[in-house]
Amino acid sequence: MDVNPIMTSTTKGRKLFITDIHGEYRGLIALLAEMDYDPFTDRLTVGGDLIDRGPDSALVVRYLRTLQSMHPERVSVLTGNHEEMLSWYRSDRSKMWLIHGGEEARRSFERTFEDEAESRENLDWLRSLPMVIEDDEFVYTHAGFVPDTPLHAQSRDILWMPESEFYAYPGERILEATGGRPVVHGHTPCEFICFDGARLNCDLGSHTYAIEESRCLALVDLTGGEYAVYGCAGGQIARRRLSGGFGGVE
Repeated sequence: MDVNPIMTSTTKGRKLFITDIHGEYRGLIALLAEMDYDPFTDRLTVGGDLIDRGPDSALVVRYLRTLQSMHPERVSVLTGNHEEMLSWYRSDRSKMWLIHGGEEARRSFERTFEDEAESRENLDWLRSLPMVIEDDEFVYTHAGFVPDTPLHAQSRDILWMPESEFYAYPGERILEATGGRPVVHGHTPCEFICFDGARLNCDLGSHTYAIEESRCLALVDLTGGEYAVYGCAGGQIARRRLSGGFGGVE
């Protein structure tokens, strides 16, 4: 299935979101530690693009797959356009994956996975990930969605949706389609995470942003209205508040 059923809300813990990791394993682990992530109480959603470009795609995939298997009710992982390109490559549909960070990922897979069986299990898991996840407060997707189409009937084209196209829809139209729930997503790198009333883009350009020194990874606390930022170049971590009135934060 491409859409997960609505996740049950929890009375304790936080809702955390991270997206577009792109093989940044050290940053992923550092951010989870910085935010005191507790897999037994917090709910973690990953917005896709786990792989490519960065140094440790295999470690990211192995860690998140294991974490989800241990805490299936509290860890959800979406697919992104880079997982889609990998799927095309594995089925001999296209080699575009190799020129969009796939070579780095392939080297990571070869040096990290113990054998072909482990590699196949992890890559098959990537292929199985959904495009959209919902809970009682938010809709999560990699890049966006088409509000004229039901969430459960979206085309796989939404994995490639430009931010300019998604944000061309009025916020009221997005909220009408989601039943009033904001959409949390990634895909298009930005410098700061800002809420426009209907959408929250959480991609800070890990191994993708045009300015190398500005490439960052973010772990967003949707419950507390703040996020931690990891600088891919130097490994520094900073805390920021969400802007745009998200969760009452101005």
